[in-house]
Amino acid sequence: MTKAVLALGSNLGNRRKWIIKALAAIKLSKGIELLEISPLVESKALTLAGFDSSKPKFLNCVAEIETSLNPENLLAAVQGIEQLLGRKKLERWGDRNIDIDIITYASQLYRSVDLVIPHPEAAKRAFVIVPWYLMDQKAELPGVGSIEKLAQLFADQVKLK
Repeated sequence: MTKAVLALGSNLGNRRKWIIKALAAIKLSKGIELLEISPLVESKALTLAGFDSSKPKFLNCVAEIETSLNPENLLAAVQGIEQLLGRKKLERWGDRNIDIDIITYASQLYRSVDLVIPHPEAAKRAFVIVPWYLMDQKAELPGVGSIEKLAQLFADQVKLK
């Protein structure tokens, strides 16, 4: 079994309900054990152009899992959950009812056509780093190190929910 960190977010409809449904589906997924869930945080929508206050805010959390799935199969599993919950990928970094990203897969560095681990934007995302730090103050982002300093830098960019 390999430990991994997933990030979940929603900015459409009942955001909390979408995250709860996604976590329930993760918990029921074959080859995945849900270990821990961070507190929920709220953040401004991040678009390709930057933060956009005119868009609905995101509710986010991270979850630590253990999995027997390899990275590609884990990606297929979380994308399957997004599809099951009705996620439509209409625009990159657009509004969405649910988004699930793989942030880490143990301390492995992994790259394929469809997947890069650790998530290449994780160190820049308050909505990933802050809830992750709230869940695990000793967390390490492979290639970056301790997330403690990042969490302190980003603390004013998210709001606990």
